[in-house]
Parts: sequence; structure tokens; C-alpha cells
Amino acid sequence: MQGQTLERQWRVLRAIPAHPKSTTIPDLRRYLQATASADTIKGLTVRTLERDIQILETVFGTVIAVNRTTKPYRVSWQGLARLDGGIRLTDAQALALVLLEMHMGDIVPASLQTGLQPFFTEARSLLAQGAPPAVSHWPDRVRVLEGRRPGHSPRVVPAILQGVCEALFQSRVLTVQYCRMGEDEATEYRLHPLGLVRAQGVYYLIATAWEYPDVRHYALHRMTAVAMESDRARRPSTFDLDAHVASDAFHMPLKASPLTLIVRVPVKSVRYLQEAPLAQDQTITEEGGFCVVRARVTDSRDLRTWLLSQGAEVEVVKPVALRRWMKATLSAALKPYQRQAPMQPAGKTRARAATKPPARRRAS
Repeated sequence: MQGQTLERQWRVLRAIPAHPKSTTIPDLRRYLQATASADTIKGLTVRTLERDIQILETVFGTVIAVNRTTKPYRVSWQGLARLDGGIRLTDAQALALVLLEMHMGDIVPASLQTGLQPFFTEARSLLAQGAPPAVSHWPDRVRVLEGRRPGHSPRVVPAILQGVCEALFQSRVLTVQYCRMGEDEATEYRLHPLGLVRAQGVYYLIATAWEYPDVRHYALHRMTAVAMESDRARRPSTFDLDAHVASDAFHMPLKASPLTLIVRVPVKSVRYLQEAPLAQDQTITEEGGFCVVRARVTDSRDLRTWLLSQGAEVEVVKPVALRRWMKATLSAALKPYQRQAPMQPAGKTRARAATKPPARRRAS
């Protein structure tokens, strides 16, 4: 008899859902009648199950929540752990974990990824089996695309990325073999990691080198080897990663002070700048069938690359020096197209001729 009672209470525990879902005493009774043996449910009544719930409340405390303001009572499980050793997640938690697994890439240190795997496994299982369709289908309906140059991002050796992440995670000094742009031989650097940023498809380690206070960027795809040391990394008390990113650090400024940019844009093309302003103080006025856009911006390579990419859609009016640079650059870019197009290699011309079908003879 005692064994049957224990089995019944164990089954009741497994049938209680996680908050905010809940079940009722009649629901639990129907569940037991459908799944338990005849001996286990012999003489089972609603009152019996109410006593079982009271006993379980005494044993598990507030982990089991019973709402007695409703008829019938509603019961839910408040804890994160399941009795079978798994992890009890809500639909929202499962969806968040699946999206995290999709988009975190390799920026979480390997030592932490191992501990997250049971959560990811449980989250995928819940979405596949128990979540409403609107929740389970959501990962198939959203994607995140980074704004970056066309083509493939520079390849980073996985061991390099994980080594950098681990040193950053543990606040340890990192020794790297690093090839600067334009050089073929790697140079050894002793770095104090401060942050990791992925910009335009490229991973950068933000760090200071040796005992210098200057904050620099080190592209991970230019690292050929990394080794974490036992020494603690030095971190300036004034350094803030968000402030660093919000500054001109990633915009490659060409001048120290901002400039007032004035451009003319066709009325039909100005909507983009209305939705994504060049600066907070941007103003747009309509003059002579065009829109004149004014904004205080940093003169940077990013700005000039964007202006060139707009072609005839954006005309720089001021500053005059930038207008002259745009004119000279666009004129130089046009010259190769003013020449006659290069002749096709002879081999390719003959190949096309060889595959050309023979002319059809006219009937005599």
C-alpha cells in the first residue's frame, strides 16, 4: 500500500507543469487513470489527490504553487529543475535559448559553452514537442544579417578565437603572433585584452600592448598563434567598451574634428536618410526639386566609402575640400571605363567559335 502511494505521488509530481502553465486535480486524476496501473489508482478520489498535493507542498515547499482561489485548484511547478534531472523551461525561455544558440557564434568561451549544452538540448526538445506552433516556428522566421562588404569575411582559426575569448574571460595576459597589414612576418605582442568586437564581419580584440596605455585594435584573422599567460591583464579604470565603440574608434577618422556635411539628394531618394539619419542634428530642407541634407559628422573612411557608393544619388556640396576629393576620385574611377574594353583572350574566342553551330544550308 505504501509503495502504491509513493508511486502515485511520484507520477503526480511528474505531471505538474511549469509555471505559467498549470493543471487541476481532475486533470491529474484523468492522467493517472490513463497511465497508472490498476493497483496504483485503486480507490482513487479527488480527495485522495488533494491530500497528495498537501503532502507534496509540505515536502517541496514553495517550489509547488497551489492556487486555492479557483475551483478546481490549479497546481504548477515553480522550480527550474525537473525531477528526472532535466531542466524545466517555459516556452519563452526555450525560444530565447534557441535564438542564443543560433546567433552567439563562437564569442562564448568554450568552457562556458559546455555548461550551456544541456539547456540548448532541452530548449530544442521543448520547441519541437511541446511549444505552441507560433513559438516553435519563430526560429525559422527570423535571421540577422550583418552589414559588411560583399564576399566572405576573413577566416579566423577557431583555436585563435577561442584562445582570445578564454583570455578575455579570465582577464589574463595574451601573447600573440601578429602580422600587421602589409607585412609577411609575424611579430610577437604581449596584450592586455579589454574587449572583443565583431565589426563589418571582422573580429577585433581591443587591447593595450605591453605597458603602453594606448588602446588598439588587433584583427583576429591576422593572428597566427595565441597563448594565455598566468599574469592578470591590466585594465584601465576609465575604459568602457560601449563608449569606445560609440566613439570614432571603428570609423577610421581622417581628421580630429567633425565637419558640417551638406549634400544634395533627389527627393525620391531622401527617405533612407530620413529613416537612418547621418547624425542626431541632421536637417533636411527641400530646395529646387532636391533635398538638402545638413549634418555634423566625422570625416572618416567609412563616410567617404558611403558617399562614393551612392553614385549620382548624393552630391556633396560642402565642405569644398571634400567636394573636390569626390570629383577627383570619381573622375579617376571613370577613366578605365572611357577606354575601349579589353579584347577577349584569343583562346576563349576560338573556343566560342568552335562551339557555334554550323550555318544552316539554304535549300536549292
